[in-house]
Amino acid sequence: MVQRFAAVAIAGSCAWLVAAGAVRAQTCPAPGTASTACTGACAAIIAPTPTAAKGGTVAIPITFNQGPNDAQANSGIDDVAAVAFTLGVPGTTGAGTPLTFNCTGGNIDPAAVQAGSGDFTVVIENAQCAGRDHCLCPGDGQTRDNFVNIVAYGPKNLPEQGPVQIPRLNSGVLVTLTMKVDANAPDTIPLHIFSAMDPGSTKPEFSANFSMGDQSACDVTATQTRSNVIFTHGAVTIGQGTPCVGDCNGNHEVIINELVIGVNIALTAQPVSACPAFDPNNDGQVLINELILGVNNALRGCQ
Repeated sequence: MVQRFAAVAIAGSCAWLVAAGAVRAQTCPAPGTASTACTGACAAIIAPTPTAAKGGTVAIPITFNQGPNDAQANSGIDDVAAVAFTLGVPGTTGAGTPLTFNCTGGNIDPAAVQAGSGDFTVVIENAQCAGRDHCLCPGDGQTRDNFVNIVAYGPKNLPEQGPVQIPRLNSGVLVTLTMKVDANAPDTIPLHIFSAMDPGSTKPEFSANFSMGDQSACDVTATQTRSNVIFTHGAVTIGQGTPCVGDCNGNHEVIINELVIGVNIALTAQPVSACPAFDPNNDGQVLINELILGVNNALRGCQ
């Protein structure tokens, strides 16, 4: 964990730093280098533990939670406005590419990366392949990454002039990645958020340094030598048989907003990639019988 925003992942975020600095000129606390895990008052970033089928797709919601209120407006780990990190798919030492994105023309399918609620933008830095030898949607002579460089910051749109209000990130799902599971994937695919709190792990080359910034454009990744973030790693478990129909985010339950997504997909108002769990037979469409299965799972729970 390095005390700065990782340049490799902050495509477009320089505008955020400049705008924030112009609005709130402030002396930031001296940065440190984290060597001790966070205890007590901490922000949190959490990878999920979904179940998927080989050859199918899986939704991977990444959750971010603000730290506890420190009674200081616009600053600190309770007012985080930007975060950059790398998600390993697979984790720290995994090889190969068991999870990949749908790609079209060298770009990730836009529906495969869904930002959570709030006035912020999510950028996948290594989605861009032009002029590179590695990326997530490679062409001839390029290598496919098995890690995802992610940055979230707001606002979504900067005004042409005048003051800029830098919004906090909402606690909850920060971004949901929808990825394809290789037909030869292992039974467990680790999902690992890289940081300095990884003794013995090997951080991928060209991955991001984990970092957070608050609304005052100060780096709040760590305090002196202590990390300000708790990391919860996850894993995709390869299940047997049909996954829970309608469980868009892989949390083993189906709720009303997921049913609405299923109906929208059936009406072609949204793509199947918005919730692949409504398409258990992977035929690229959602039919009435699949909607009924989703409703039953909402009423009775995922078995």
